[in-house]
Amino acid sequence: MKYGIVTGSSRGIGLATVELLTKDLEFNVIGSSTSGNNPLDNSNFKCLELDLSSSDSIDKFVENLGDIKLDFLINNAGVLLEKWDASEINMEQLKKTFNINVFGTIELTEKLLPLFTPNAHVINITSDWGSFSEQNFDAFQPHYKMSKAALNMYTKLLAKRLEDRNIIVSSLDPGWTQTDMGGKIAPRLPKDVAIDILNLLNNDVESGRFWHQGKVREW
Repeated sequence: MKYGIVTGSSRGIGLATVELLTKDLEFNVIGSSTSGNNPLDNSNFKCLELDLSSSDSIDKFVENLGDIKLDFLINNAGVLLEKWDASEINMEQLKKTFNINVFGTIELTEKLLPLFTPNAHVINITSDWGSFSEQNFDAFQPHYKMSKAALNMYTKLLAKRLEDRNIIVSSLDPGWTQTDMGGKIAPRLPKDVAIDILNLLNNDVESGRFWHQGKVREW
């Protein structure tokens, strides 16, 4: 049995991921949402309340896990607060974005590290927008892009730090996906990304890499 966590599991990529994983009874999954609610009703799934912008909420989430040992963590929860055509820095939005996409995600991960089994896998859902190799780079969505770039660096740093524990740390670029964030005209479906995540979990991949559709991509 593999035990793991998928944050932001009430919709989009997170929901598609827990739906796919829990089809296999070998996976026991804990999801999170800000309300603690989730539309999925499955015997090997439960959802806990988690607000990544709150240290108290993170502490309570970890406490509610009990003495579980974790085989994987999918850091999927995140926000994009600015308009699609916004390029100016809004300090309030920047701070809110980093509080969830960076600080909260890192704080949760760090507090879960003692619970990881040998050969566990951390997957940070980042973005092409968080890469320095983006081909169609523009000045829009600056807060989101900076937050995902920071999360990519955390992937590399954590992978190096956890080498001795044989824990794999990966970033995953899902591509343009049909979510509340990506919109309805995006070419990829959440279930496509869920398959990418499952494939990463099921394969012995090199730690500290940035993945897109099953292939290593440039940072």
